[in-house]
Amino acid sequence: MKRLPWLILLLAILLAVPFAAHADTLYAAPGQMSLTEALAACKDGDVIELAEGTYAEPDEVFPLTVTKAVTIRAAEGASPVIESPAFKAAIRVEAGGVTLQGLDIRFLRTGIYAIGSDMTLENCKIILADPAWRTSSCGMWCGGIYRMTVRGCAFTGCGISLAGPPLSERSADLPKLTGLFEVGEDIDYFTTHTIENCTVNGKPLFYAALLPEVNAPADAGEIICCGCGKVTAEGADVSDCSMGMVLAYNEEVRLTDCKADRCGVFGIYVAKCGGGEMLRCSARETNHGLDIRATDHMILRECSAADCDQGLFFSLVRDGAMIDCTVTGTGQGYFMAAGSGNALLNCTASACENGFNLQKEGHVLMTGCTAEACTVCGVRLDATPTAFFGNTLKDNWTAVMAYGGTSFDMAKNRFENSGCCALYLRDIGYSRFIGNVFTGSAIKSVEAAGTMGGSLWIGNEPDKAPDMSAASDGFIPNFPIACSE
Repeated sequence: MKRLPWLILLLAILLAVPFAAHADTLYAAPGQMSLTEALAACKDGDVIELAEGTYAEPDEVFPLTVTKAVTIRAAEGASPVIESPAFKAAIRVEAGGVTLQGLDIRFLRTGIYAIGSDMTLENCKIILADPAWRTSSCGMWCGGIYRMTVRGCAFTGCGISLAGPPLSERSADLPKLTGLFEVGEDIDYFTTHTIENCTVNGKPLFYAALLPEVNAPADAGEIICCGCGKVTAEGADVSDCSMGMVLAYNEEVRLTDCKADRCGVFGIYVAKCGGGEMLRCSARETNHGLDIRATDHMILRECSAADCDQGLFFSLVRDGAMIDCTVTGTGQGYFMAAGSGNALLNCTASACENGFNLQKEGHVLMTGCTAEACTVCGVRLDATPTAFFGNTLKDNWTAVMAYGGTSFDMAKNRFENSGCCALYLRDIGYSRFIGNVFTGSAIKSVEAAGTMGGSLWIGNEPDKAPDMSAASDGFIPNFPIACSE
């Protein structure tokens, strides 16, 4: 009878703990069970083996979504190809503990979209199937995951991108990336991974984390350095990648003569770093050329971007500068938003849509810069107080637009050959306009709308009478403005 309580306790424990489910192996093959069907039927711990062949629409439904901790692997001797359509990821990994082995993944948008931690990718090929789909493409997008292992994989026309988790209600005041993800508030999103023996376009994929000092190799196909002290790279060419460089949570970054052409997401990406300098770094035909976010004291000197969607990009950057830089043929040439204490010195934007686009920045100093042949606007100042001195605006559709209830000090600038309007002002705070010269304005030299905030207008030389018809008030002194007509 004394043993009865122990037997009852043992029976209770056995009933409370479920028996471990038996792991099964599911076999997928073209014309038989599809990979989509296998993923729907599998459970945690199962193995899905893929026979030789191509797994594509219409037999497969993309993205192939993995919601269980399974292993998807090539059958012995097989080289299965997963081929996704335009605008969709090939594989979406939502579960933790997923393993992919021996797969050939060919994509047009995203190869692997990973939001599940503890993922393993081994001996896989990740290939951008058509370079015409490069813009916004990514080989492996890792959104807010920990402890990923990538080993023995070959990336072609793409690479690995690291970011924070998808946007949620808690993301409202946090730095953001691509409008869909957080930049990443946890350093472990970047530093807990193992990436070994991988290549990008036949060159080594270099990954370093939590080291006091790193000198990245010039022959790398992609450079990922996170949580390090000083990071240095010179002469690296990380072109034809997704993010050519991912540099996050480093104390200091020093890049010289590095190039990142034809990258799907960003050419060189610097986030959450303590500062540094990029000297003569460049990007061509890249989505975002040089992208700096949530970083202090970063100087871009003699850097350039050509034929990119966005050229040189600052978001939430504090006390940084772009000096002697050149941007040509981009959508947004120079972009600054939500930062403070930044400067643009002797920079040129040519043949862009918007040459310089400053949005809701703290006070910016802009001097010695040139915006020319921009099809929308040479300089757009959106609620960004700016000291705007000694700049040249020529052959733009609109040379300068300034608006948003803030103050602008504009002096000794030249406005030449504007196609529509040289200086457009709308609802500005108290500003000072002194000694600006306007020539060759095709339609209007100055157009004002809303309040001018009692702004000061002295010693300017407009070539056409300013259009004040939509303004609710005028400039000070309140007398007719002379023009050269």
